Amino acid sequence: MVDYKIVKYCRACKKRFVVNRDESKLNFCVKCQNIHKEENK
Repeated sequence: MVDYKIVKYCRACKKRFVVNRDESKLNFCVKCQNIHKEENK
């Protein structure tokens, strides 16, 4: 099976980011993920 990358758009800041195929469920970029993790604590 070929391992490829997917271009996605962040739901919060609307920036483009690239993820591996196995991480296709991510909806937020790394910066916004950190912000949401801190808010949920």
